[in-house]
Amino acid sequence: MRPILFSIGTMHFHSYTAMFALAFLAGTILAVRANQKLENPFPVTTLGGIWAFFGGLIGAKVYWWFQYGEWEDLKWGQFLLTGGLVFYGGLIGGVLGCWLYLRRVRAPFVPVADLAIPFLALAHAIARVGCFLNGCCWGAVTGLPWGVTYPKTSWGAYAQQIRDGLLQGGGTHALPVHPTQMYESIGLVGIFFLLRWCYRRRTRHGTVMLLYPLCYGLLRFGVEFFRGDSAHPMAGLTGSQFFSLAMVSFSVAGLLLWKRPPLGDGMPATAPETMESPENEGSG
Repeated sequence: MRPILFSIGTMHFHSYTAMFALAFLAGTILAVRANQKLENPFPVTTLGGIWAFFGGLIGAKVYWWFQYGEWEDLKWGQFLLTGGLVFYGGLIGGVLGCWLYLRRVRAPFVPVADLAIPFLALAHAIARVGCFLNGCCWGAVTGLPWGVTYPKTSWGAYAQQIRDGLLQGGGTHALPVHPTQMYESIGLVGIFFLLRWCYRRRTRHGTVMLLYPLCYGLLRFGVEFFRGDSAHPMAGLTGSQFFSLAMVSFSVAGLLLWKRPPLGDGMPATAPETMESPENEGSG
């Protein structure tokens, strides 16, 4: 657990904020660079990432209030300043922000989403490393050899285990828990490479866009079983698991029922490109 990544004098750089910023930069720059390599690039720039960022930030805050907040948090929009972030709210807000931006620049939503959405998975993987360092989104207690222990804090895994009666107040560390943040991060990297592979071989618009909610929904549904910070209010499932099931259902229905136009039919055609790893695309 390293909430503060490094300090320069009295200025502290927090791990979550730093990884969140790195995720935004990597996802945006790599997506724009991939677009520039197309034979007929779309009229989009890094400004689209900024629209997605602010839309996602607001959506993540609003979703957090619905899931965890209280009426008091609504006063003067306090939850926007002090509330946490929930990815599914960020996803909804980010998609809305992208849609508004693409309408503004008159770029087609579905083909651009096919191109950009693999980099969303990559950016999410980076951000989850920030969760791991920050100690949020922790896992349930485990005896597995790769379980991680978080130090004594007034919140997080240690505080929850105190409340649950698993620990006495004198301990210096929490009991080992599943590194669920890293489970998800590793899975998202796999989704990134899978979607890039599918993008190179796609024959119809919208296929990659629909594969993302299927892949991530299944990943998140599984990881939630190992989370220690999520309530299980209905049928032993978490709210995120119900949202995951909705994503999977939407994806399957779209893949089976939506007559996706073939490349070049009714939407701007782009030449397939060679799949490259993040390193080859300039991420360092």
